[in-house]
Amino acid sequence: MPEAVRGRAVDALRDVVAVMFGGAATTAARHASAYARTAPGDSPLAGGGFADPARAAFANATAATALDFEDGHYLGGGIHPGSVVVAAGLAAAPPGTTVGDYLTAQVAGYEVGLRAGALLWPRHADDWYHCTGTAGTLGAAAAVARLYGLDADATARAVTLAWQHAPMATFVLPMAKESIGWGALTGVTAADLARGGFLGLPEGCPPPALPGFAATPFDVPGAEDNDLVMSFGETFESGRTYFKKYACCRYIHAAAHGLAALLRELGAAAAEIEEIEVRTHRGALFLDELSPRTLEQAQYSFPHVLAAVALDGAAGARQIDEEHLGDPRRDALAARVRLVHAPELDSAPPSSYPSHVRVRTVDGREAERLCTEAPGDPGLPLSDDELWRKWLDVMTLAVPGEVTESVLDGLGDPERILSDVLSPAWKAVPPPEPATAPGASTPIR
Repeated sequence: MPEAVRGRAVDALRDVVAVMFGGAATTAARHASAYARTAPGDSPLAGGGFADPARAAFANATAATALDFEDGHYLGGGIHPGSVVVAAGLAAAPPGTTVGDYLTAQVAGYEVGLRAGALLWPRHADDWYHCTGTAGTLGAAAAVARLYGLDADATARAVTLAWQHAPMATFVLPMAKESIGWGALTGVTAADLARGGFLGLPEGCPPPALPGFAATPFDVPGAEDNDLVMSFGETFESGRTYFKKYACCRYIHAAAHGLAALLRELGAAAAEIEEIEVRTHRGALFLDELSPRTLEQAQYSFPHVLAAVALDGAAGARQIDEEHLGDPRRDALAARVRLVHAPELDSAPPSSYPSHVRVRTVDGREAERLCTEAPGDPGLPLSDDELWRKWLDVMTLAVPGEVTESVLDGLGDPERILSDVLSPAWKAVPPPEPATAPGASTPIR
């Protein structure tokens, strides 16, 4: 593995661990952890307590995506590989696994999951969007298979089982959110089944042909025509992910970055804004909620996020959170944000998610710009210092600063035992509180 790819993998691991602990106190993550704890085991949960590996993968992946702050990849189907692959790997890693061995498995998982995502990206307007959990399941299975030391046959069976059981959910439905949690659970389960011999065939018995539903996306006719797929083993797509500056849907990032620049250019404060117009591609027009009432609605709202940027100067995990839902100042400014379809931008996804932003002030000043890149893109990379500050800011929502620094530092040492590095963070998490399901009177324990 090239050193640059390994370095990127370290940053990806740090990023997911930080947002996983930071997201553990959200409503979605608390319910997921409460569910996971109903299956006793030894795998620790970012939300406190322990569960069996599959349920732990579910809960920790749900926490990792709860803030919508994890990494992503444009051409790999637009998926967020880290929340699925890392959560699965952390839950299933055998005792004694070193950070270096874990990173190798993580990269293997990313490489498989991203290529599955590339094949599943909708090609036509009426195609279903196969979400992160769908493609990421295959990556999670590949990563866990590597951690288990499975041979080629068992690894192939793990990936096949992952696809045959892969989940699928919309990315705006609260808590279910792209099936990311269930994708991690399915990936671990697929590797467990393959390790136990599931789907094994007698020697000399070829797998049956599957009419209408291939064993994996890589077995679909035409998969060999996809350049991303065929670069497997030569190009490391895991080294081409982006990291997020804003805790929201990636569709919004270029506009948020552009708005901040326009306000600086105008020297305008939030109170001076008359209107913010965002022209964007058709796929992003539904992100128009003016007064979100769930965290997920807030993360998928141009008006809410842009109002946060204008009012607070940031839209990270401390600004796009459940405490700001219903904030009258933010809702009032969000009502001045207008989304408009820009047909000329429809061809940009999945390579990029541009927006054209125009700001008009109450005294008639205007400024506008086409925002083709977002922070974290190749042309606007986040610096090492920016990334470190992000990780500290988000992880310290749940873990003390000294422990956070120690964990982040330890994840960069390939010789350290992974469980030893993470142990102080798991121990720092407050004891879990019972969660009561809506409409239920009995807590989930």
